[in-house]
Amino acid sequence: MKKTLTLFAGACFLAGTCLITGCGEEASVTEKTIERTPQGTTTTTDTKKVETTGDAPPPVTAPK
Repeated sequence: MKKTLTLFAGACFLAGTCLITGCGEEASVTEKTIERTPQGTTTTTDTKKVETTGDAPPPVTAPK
């Protein structure tokens, strides 16, 4: 009985750890623009999420 509960608790801990650490990182591109004028400074931050499908994105080719 103790062995079963220990295995169950270990499996729950492992599953919880995988759920927490697996969703933390996403690919994104952040562009920060600072505009200075005599009236003051404006900072604009634009973040775009990178979305891909499939196993690997196609290779980037140089324009001709």
